[in-house]
Amino acid sequence: MTLTVISPPAGEALSLAAAKEFLRIGHDGEDGLVADLVRSAQARVEQASGLALVTRTLRRVWTQWPTGIAGRGVLITPGPVTALLSVNVVDADEVYSDHTGRFRLACGRVCLRAWSMVPAVPEGGRVEVDFEAGFGAPGAVPEDLVLAVKRTLAEAYAHRGLPGGRAPESGLPEDVQSILDARRGARL
Repeated sequence: MTLTVISPPAGEALSLAAAKEFLRIGHDGEDGLVADLVRSAQARVEQASGLALVTRTLRRVWTQWPTGIAGRGVLITPGPVTALLSVNVVDADEVYSDHTGRFRLACGRVCLRAWSMVPAVPEGGRVEVDFEAGFGAPGAVPEDLVLAVKRTLAEAYAHRGLPGGRAPESGLPEDVQSILDARRGARL
């Protein structure tokens, strides 16, 4: 299973100006560094949470249908998945068959529609599912996740002089982990 970015997000969850304000930087001398750290912080939060903060178009590829596609469906990550764009079966000769009409999106899962059959994946072929994921434009990202990016950014900025530019611990700051844990909620 692979994930490919078809169209990247239109920006970051945290603007350069907001990042500089949070870090209390009043000059432009470190704009490049801060922009890089914002991208890195957002990527760390997205990786840890399994979420796409700003909307982008992605493609999930499987060499065979995942287990559960004909039942409850298959959870697509990263979430939140907002649109199912296409479902294609591609044969070994790169011939595409569009099967989008056989599937629907329900609660972040790609599900087979009633009375539809799962199309066969030919030898050497694959399944490609294109979808949109994210909370919307950069300004639409929930405040708790923006705070998680800010706190991750602050840690990275504070430890930028250490070898490798990372904090001694490899995980996220404790308060960021708490934000992400609260987002996950109780699973029954």
